[in-house]
Amino acid sequence: MTDYRRLRTQAGLADLQAWTRFELVGPQACDALDAVVGGNVRDLFEGRAANTLIPSSSGGIEAIVWVIALPENGYRIVGEPEDGEAVGRALAQSVAGRDAAIRDIRDETFALALIGPEAEKVAWKAFGDEVHSIAFLNVMPVGDPAVLAARIGYFGEYELHLFGEIERKQSIVDTLGKAADGDPLVVGDGALPTMMTEMGTLSRARDVPPDVSVFEAGLQWMIDFRKENLRSAEALEHEKRAVHRKCVLMVVDGNASDLRRQSVFIEDHELGRIQSAFDSETLGRSVALAYLTEELAIPGLTCVVGPARRRGETVSAPAFLGRSILENLG
Repeated sequence: MTDYRRLRTQAGLADLQAWTRFELVGPQACDALDAVVGGNVRDLFEGRAANTLIPSSSGGIEAIVWVIALPENGYRIVGEPEDGEAVGRALAQSVAGRDAAIRDIRDETFALALIGPEAEKVAWKAFGDEVHSIAFLNVMPVGDPAVLAARIGYFGEYELHLFGEIERKQSIVDTLGKAADGDPLVVGDGALPTMMTEMGTLSRARDVPPDVSVFEAGLQWMIDFRKENLRSAEALEHEKRAVHRKCVLMVVDGNASDLRRQSVFIEDHELGRIQSAFDSETLGRSVALAYLTEELAIPGLTCVVGPARRRGETVSAPAFLGRSILENLG
C-alpha cells in the first residue's frame, strides 16, 4: 500500500519535524503578532487556532501560517519549512521595542500529523476520550504526560497535529503504533503535496508566485481588513482593484509529469497556466492548481491543457470526497 493510499483510506503518521515552528511569549506578544499577520489575533483565545498569512509589502504573501493560542500570552506559529525564514524575520522586526520574545523551537520540539479516516480511532486508543472533544480549530493537551494536540488541517480527512518536547517524540510514535494494533503508521512526506492540492490547500512556496496578490491566490479570507494595524494595508487596497487572474483547482486527464507551467485553453483562447500538478490515486487523473483569467476562474469550466490538448475542468475544493464524508452521506 502506498503512503498516499494509507493516508486516504486508513491512518498514517507524518513527521513534520522540518516544518516552521516559532513560539512567541510576553505581555505584548499579542500586539507583536497582530501587527504581523492578516488575521485578528486579539480575538484568538487560549485553546484555539487560526489559519492566516503574513502579507508582503506589495500585497502578496510572505508566508501562510497557523497560529495557536497558548496560556499566559503565548502563541505558537506553525507553517511549512520554506516559510520559516520569512516568519522569523517578520516576528523579529515586530518584537523589537515590545515586551515580547520569539524562539525558534524546531530543534527542541517534535511535530507529527496523524491523518486519515481511521486516525481519530487511533488517537482515542492512544490518548483517551478527551480526543473526541477536540473540534476543528481547537487545541488541548492530551495524554500523560501531556502533548499539545491541535485539530488544524492541510491534507483533508481527519487530522490531529501533535507537538511536544523532542525527547518524547519516539515514545509518542510508539504509543500511536500500539494503538494501531502494531500496524506501522509512519509515512514519508511525498504524498502530502498531492493531498494538499486535492483539498485546494495552497502552499506559499509551491503555489503562490511572488507576483501573485492575496486576492489572486484567493486567500483574502485569511485577512481581517477591519484591523487598524493591518500590515501593507495600502498595497492590499491597490491589489484588490487590480485583480486580473484567480487561482482555481483543476482536474486534468493523464499524469502530472509534464503539466506544470502548461497553458490552459478554451479552443484557441489562452486562459492562463498551470502552477502545480500531482497525480491523484483517488481521482485516477491529475489534480492541479492554475491561475486563470478572472472572469473564467469558476468551477465547472471545461478546457484543454498544453499542446497535447488534454481535457481538464475546474472544480470546487475539495476535488475528492473522502471515505469519512461518503460514510456520513450514507
